[in-house]
Amino acid sequence: SPGGVRWTQKSDNGDRNTVSNMPAAEMGVRLYMLTGDRSYLDDALRYYHWTNATLQRPDGLYADHLKTDGSIEKRVWSYNQGVPVGVNVLLWRATHKPEYLAAARRIADASHTYFVAGDRVDDQPPPFNAIYFKNLLLLESETGEHRYRDAMRGYADRMWRVRRDGDGLVRFPGRRAELIDTAAMVQIEAVLQWRVRDWALLY
Repeated sequence: SPGGVRWTQKSDNGDRNTVSNMPAAEMGVRLYMLTGDRSYLDDALRYYHWTNATLQRPDGLYADHLKTDGSIEKRVWSYNQGVPVGVNVLLWRATHKPEYLAAARRIADASHTYFVAGDRVDDQPPPFNAIYFKNLLLLESETGEHRYRDAMRGYADRMWRVRRDGDGLVRFPGRRAELIDTAAMVQIEAVLQWRVRDWALLY
């Protein structure tokens, strides 16, 4: 077996994705912190280490998935960067090992350079960005910084100005309005109103 959590249980798709492994790790660390059951942490670390070894690129960003034929789909999506940030923050809280917080900072910085400074974030699907930015705020709940909150606010403001149609729904050029896109923007706007001390609850 190539290892890793499969993206789907369908028999015709054996892909192993960042988005099926790192969220499993994030959930595992949360469960460990809630219950003290070490098996949850052990499973989380297994998913975490597999994804780092298999799908993390030399620039610190995460590729999308390992294909059935053993090749890597190298496309970079925003949510695949956000969740590893969150996993590292939670591992820092659970173990107090500074290397996890350092890793969260490195991934967040690399993704900010690629998506925000690189003017790519607006082209990502809003549901992906909702996951991405929430995990960056989880990091800022530990660091006290505001760079990622500012990026999230800027993204939300741009979407409000340029992506709304006449009905107030989020719409991308050449596509019909999708409820999931508008719902993601509602979530982003709602989280931006949270108190900073509550960001520690994000995922």
